[in-house]
Amino acid sequence: MATFQQLTDATIGVSAHAWSPDGREVAFAPNSHELRIADATTLDIKHSLSEHDMLISAIDWHPTSNYIVTCAHDRNAFVWSYDAEEKKWKPSLVILRIERAALDCRWSLDGQKFAVASSAKCVPVCYYESDNNWWVSKMIKKHKSSVLSIAWHPCSTVLATGSSDFRCRIFSAHVDGVDGDQPAEAGGYPSKPFGEVLAEFTCGGWVHGVAYSPSGASLAFAGHDASISVVTNNVVQTLKLPCLPSLQLLFLDETQLVGAGHDANPALFAKVDAWAFARFIDEKKEAQEKAMTGVAAKMAMWQAKDKTGSVNGASAGSTAWRKHQGPITNLKKSPTGFSTSALDGRLVAWSV
Repeated sequence: MATFQQLTDATIGVSAHAWSPDGREVAFAPNSHELRIADATTLDIKHSLSEHDMLISAIDWHPTSNYIVTCAHDRNAFVWSYDAEEKKWKPSLVILRIERAALDCRWSLDGQKFAVASSAKCVPVCYYESDNNWWVSKMIKKHKSSVLSIAWHPCSTVLATGSSDFRCRIFSAHVDGVDGDQPAEAGGYPSKPFGEVLAEFTCGGWVHGVAYSPSGASLAFAGHDASISVVTNNVVQTLKLPCLPSLQLLFLDETQLVGAGHDANPALFAKVDAWAFARFIDEKKEAQEKAMTGVAAKMAMWQAKDKTGSVNGASAGSTAWRKHQGPITNLKKSPTGFSTSALDGRLVAWSV
């Protein structure tokens, strides 16, 4: 079951989104420098925030602290806090010290830190310094190319990254004074100082997305070679997708994984004895196709010709029945299960 809402025009798209802790609001970027916070039901815009100068690439809304972190191609990140008295969101600039675009940002589970993936071959891990009343960063510099995605282990001191150098790496992200004075063994990984590599895995293409399972026992990463790999106890299982490459990954639980990206249709993977492709979540309903008459049928025919080269109309190659009509750019947990936003300007809430 899925419901979709049109956040922007289909020619604009949505580059990122995130849900408020209570699920009543949704923050999104309409493929621009603007951060909009809207009512999740009516889509009435409550706040429009324009501190960034260039396209916002990622948004993360922490479920406990209620802080929002955004990063953009302007090489900046902001932490937004809500002032209940003034009824507005106030930004706090983060000193990232990067020279190229920021591509992804994620809060750690405990909310004490967040990390930013960047095109500058590095990952700033940011934390709040109360003495100076600002957010500062420590840098991880072990990558040979742009860092495309990041994921925190539930222990909040281990960080996984996906890079365009065909590698998925796991780092120690222990920050003295925030996580304690001495790094300890966490997540099944040995204790090492900040920025040290704990594990490294190869991929057949750029690593677009990484994700940890809720317990941290499994790590998944998606490659541009249309593959998804799942690591459990340092054993890697790689699956070849029956579709285009995934850009984002999300574990629903320890035995279910969702991948979404260029195919515009989320794919579900399940584990029984081993991980395997289960199905596409947006399934075609025959009744929908039969109900298409007149203008709808002609539109589906031209879409089929344009996208697949088919000349046999809607039945041969149309994707008009799909909830998304463009590549999926973002995949997040939602109040009903998970949600996706895409270049078609739609936000789809899925219930699996």
